[in-house]
Amino acid sequence: MTIGSTFATVGAAVVLGLPLAGFLVISLGGRRLPRAVVRWLGPGVVLAAFACVLVLLAATLLRPAADRSVTVMLWQWLQLGVPKVHGVPGALGFNADFSVTIDPLALVMAAIITGVGGLIHVYSVGYMAEDQGFNRFFAYMNLFVTSMLVLVLSANLVFLVIGWSMVAFASYALIAFWYERPTAVAAGRKAYITQVIGDLGLVLAAFLIFVSLRGPTGALLHTVSLPTIFANVGPGPHFHNGLGGSGSGLVTLVGVLLFLGAAAKSAQWPLHTWLPDAMEGPTPVSALIHAATMVTAGVYLVVRFHPVFQQAPIAAGLVAVVGIGTAWMAGVIGCTQHDIKRVIAYSTMSQIGLMIFAAGIGAYSAAIFHLFTHAFFKALLFLAAGNVIHAVHDEQDLRQLGGLRRRMRLTYPAFLIGALALSGIPIFAGWFSKEELLGSGLVLGPVTPWLWVIGVSINALTSFYIFRVVWTAFHGAPRSEPAEAAREAPKVMTIPVLILAGLATVAGFLEVNFAGWHPLNLFQAFLQPVVGVVRAHAAAGADAAALVAGTLLSVFGLGVAWLVYGRRLIPADLVSRRLPWLYQLSFRKFYWDETYEVVFARPVLRLAEGLTRVVEPNVFDGVVRGVRDAIGALAQDFRSFQTGYFREYATVFFAFAALALLFLGLRIA
Repeated sequence: MTIGSTFATVGAAVVLGLPLAGFLVISLGGRRLPRAVVRWLGPGVVLAAFACVLVLLAATLLRPAADRSVTVMLWQWLQLGVPKVHGVPGALGFNADFSVTIDPLALVMAAIITGVGGLIHVYSVGYMAEDQGFNRFFAYMNLFVTSMLVLVLSANLVFLVIGWSMVAFASYALIAFWYERPTAVAAGRKAYITQVIGDLGLVLAAFLIFVSLRGPTGALLHTVSLPTIFANVGPGPHFHNGLGGSGSGLVTLVGVLLFLGAAAKSAQWPLHTWLPDAMEGPTPVSALIHAATMVTAGVYLVVRFHPVFQQAPIAAGLVAVVGIGTAWMAGVIGCTQHDIKRVIAYSTMSQIGLMIFAAGIGAYSAAIFHLFTHAFFKALLFLAAGNVIHAVHDEQDLRQLGGLRRRMRLTYPAFLIGALALSGIPIFAGWFSKEELLGSGLVLGPVTPWLWVIGVSINALTSFYIFRVVWTAFHGAPRSEPAEAAREAPKVMTIPVLILAGLATVAGFLEVNFAGWHPLNLFQAFLQPVVGVVRAHAAAGADAAALVAGTLLSVFGLGVAWLVYGRRLIPADLVSRRLPWLYQLSFRKFYWDETYEVVFARPVLRLAEGLTRVVEPNVFDGVVRGVRDAIGALAQDFRSFQTGYFREYATVFFAFAALALLFLGLRIA
């Protein structure tokens, strides 16, 4: 093992082990563990893991670009099946070990998970200070971070699936954290069931890869090693690869199943309805799910498996269309919601949709760069909203807020920075990443210019609904007693918010790459060894026009929100009065919950009721009664042999003895 491999092994073990140790110590200690210990241990292990990620990141940057990917095995798990013959596994072979890959993509994801996740943990110390489940909360949060790290660092398909499922369980535990609330339990259950549907797609894709992947010689590989899989799925001679020719049915099916898993995790249509309901959990949970962990997993999966999608253009096209469609739908819905957290939740669905769109068209670096900047301003928005909710005693209805600008002098500018970054206003982080992403949509492929038109229209929607929140919650006069009495949050909650506000302002300068001008290409250059050169450039004039159009639409949405909710020159109920059908379509979230209720939930419940009323008493209970009666009748028959008379027992004994002798004699003869 080389020095680099040894360093990567130790680093990966520490990054994974620290939050896992925090989970084990806090969960085993339970309520006996003093809160003072948990206050330091819960955030401390995540921040220490972040420091280790930074060390690994620095070490990776010092290596040549071609050597920035290191895969190491932490332990051997399973070795099943027949031995290898001439270096090729046997037909029933299955070998799985817990290996991790330290490469630029994994490090970017790990830095987001531990860095932003660590700030959210610190914030939670203040937000959850009075909660009786304080220790349990931090145990779940540490488990969530551990699960996500397993997912993004795993170099083995089996452990990627395990991490994928662990994330689903951890999200259920945190969304349903306040289990005394029926709505929280229902939201957690809804999220988990949706994740299981996506998990099925990922598992089926993994199975197809395992049983079908072939090497250069045509032999079945039966491997679950991700580096081996990707090495044998790329284009080869005559565009042949390990899952068949480019665009073949098998590789397309694998791509579609992978995206099914990604859609569930990242709340993309049609598996999107769990995300707004997940706001029933504590606000730090919403921040962690939306900014650093769960919803980013789908984007990571598509980008990590980009060799598959490059060979499956139909699946990649499906990814792009669903992503941009979900982004637009969520933007429309966000314009009419009154819950401050749900508005931000729909903004997440919309922004993740843009990332999925970018990954579908092949702009992998642009997708991850927007994921990177989005982590900062989305965590900022949720935590600043948490400050508001904390200050107004859990009131989340925008119609009951107002006038918080003068009462929360640190939270207001921080939220404003988050809104500017989300809207894509120069010079904040979201402007750099979103415009690069949308610019990629203009120049990649024959269909994507039309998708770009939809994408830039989302800019106007995004600016409108987030500045609707700004004007409604922070400006004007207080509209309730809690808003009148609101005060700034304590330092343990404001400091993480201010740090995120700074990052949301400057993070975009890591990648200045649009309008034919790219003086700073640091992010794309860092990811290039993993995802390759991912963005073509149009003529400078066309690219500049795209940049100007996108920016102007962002400013336009902001201006409309100011006219409606700031200056009140346009009636806020104009759309609901003039176009009530459109308003209701947005307010009722396109009726997807009602549709699923009618199409899926009610038929299943009625079937269950019918089975309970008819099949269970008449079939299942009848079978049980029949077995009972048959055994009773058999027992009654055997009782007739138990007479108690010796002569009858002797007669039966001699009769069977005679039969036995006769049988033996026949066999001998």
